Amino acid sequence: MLGVVVASCRNDAQDVKKIRSVAKGPSSIQYGITVVYSDTSTVQWRLKARELEEVRTGGQTEREVFRGEVSAVQLLQGKPTGRSLTADQIVRDVRKQKWFLTGGVAVRQGARKSLRTESLEWDRSSGKILGSQWVEINDEGQTLSGTGFEAMEDLSVYTIFEVSGQFDEQTPKNP
Repeated sequence: MLGVVVASCRNDAQDVKKIRSVAKGPSSIQYGITVVYSDTSTVQWRLKARELEEVRTGGQTEREVFRGEVSAVQLLQGKPTGRSLTADQIVRDVRKQKWFLTGGVAVRQGARKSLRTESLEWDRSSGKILGSQWVEINDEGQTLSGTGFEAMEDLSVYTIFEVSGQFDEQTPKNP
């Protein structure tokens, strides 16, 4: 009888590996979500979306996928700064500190600066946004468009590759 008990109690490495393996895929999906991220104690981003899919690997959040009329508003001490983002989808890569926006992307900096494109990558650690597709930037009434761009997140400095657009000629004022 002791032989039967010993034979049935085995610790097969393959069985242990199966138990310890982490399931891949979404760990949770939430609907009608609002999330607030804090850059510092005073600067925050408030994201709203119809759906949030949180993907985990090894018990850690790997990325968050916001879908459906996604909007993000920057707050300074709880009040909007005038900087905002909208897109059909925003994917937040937690480890790399990057956000990927797709579908009807709009970036606004106050009332006078905006950027529109179909997709962009925002590197949160460097504060830069970039994309390889069509882009239109409205800066103080001037509209520039082209294919491919790189910009600071506040749209203070930007480069459009393969530029096209219309410039209004500024007439100097005579005294």
